[in-house]
Amino acid sequence: MSNFASGYIKYINHLEQINDGAVHDPGRMIREVEESYRRNLESIAQDILRYHKGVRMVMLSGPSSSGKTTTAKLLERCLEEGGQKCCVLSLDDFYLPREKVEVQADGRRDFERVDALDAQRIKETFSKLLQTGRAEIPQYDFSLGRARGEDREFRLDRDELVVVEGIHALNPIFTREVPEQACLKLYVSVKQRIKDANGEVVSPVDLRLVRRIVRDVKFRDTSAERTLAMWDQVEEGEDRYIRPYRITADYTVNSIHLYEPCVLRTVAIPLLRAIAPDSPYYRKARNLEAKLMRFEPLDPALVPEESMLREFLGREGLV
Repeated sequence: MSNFASGYIKYINHLEQINDGAVHDPGRMIREVEESYRRNLESIAQDILRYHKGVRMVMLSGPSSSGKTTTAKLLERCLEEGGQKCCVLSLDDFYLPREKVEVQADGRRDFERVDALDAQRIKETFSKLLQTGRAEIPQYDFSLGRARGEDREFRLDRDELVVVEGIHALNPIFTREVPEQACLKLYVSVKQRIKDANGEVVSPVDLRLVRRIVRDVKFRDTSAERTLAMWDQVEEGEDRYIRPYRITADYTVNSIHLYEPCVLRTVAIPLLRAIAPDSPYYRKARNLEAKLMRFEPLDPALVPEESMLREFLGREGLV
């Protein structure tokens, strides 16, 4: 099914094979994809336990909709199965209130910038956790654009490891004061395109965009049109603030799930079709729809509960 290449697992990625699996044995295809992703994370966890015994923090970064949140939780489970106590902390909880995020020339607030996060509080939190094992953590609500409720107490035992996930987790501004031997770095992203005999069908960026459209409608009260409107800004932020640090990663994880276009199309296509012809994003929506239409549809209910794709689909309709 796969082979190692450039530090990450590279999967067979042909449209014909994906559609053949979706038609004739979708259960097997889904199972093999999920098991392969799990084995990759198990291998990384074993490496951490074997070769990085002094690590207290695993910084897990990647661009938007790369699957960081679920991958962090799956890695946590793999480490715990190996006997290492572990917990997960999200940098998303440290976003500044919406009104304090810088406004761009077009009037939109840029949440892709590293200074959209409360850097000082993040550094103080890391220091407290490593020194005392205790820190107060905000709970950010993207639909509100601010933290909600009271801060929660976060605990890190002396023999425990914390996986810190977020788009800016590899930015050294947050870890300069953390001892080098105590910090390990992972980069997660879709690392492959899907192609046919004539070339590219969908790019890694296309796949992440579809993931984000589905997630934003479901979890962030954001329409498909608005997600398309902000996507150029998202990519610009990735080029400036995220990709420059991927070369510092100790491990790279390829988060592509090759059956995902078959599943995501059933949710994304109606959202794309709802964009009106007079919208400036109508052409982009039709182009993305045409790409997704080339994949055989699969019922989202077939996606396992623990799958990374549930980060975007949610858990409704599970079989």
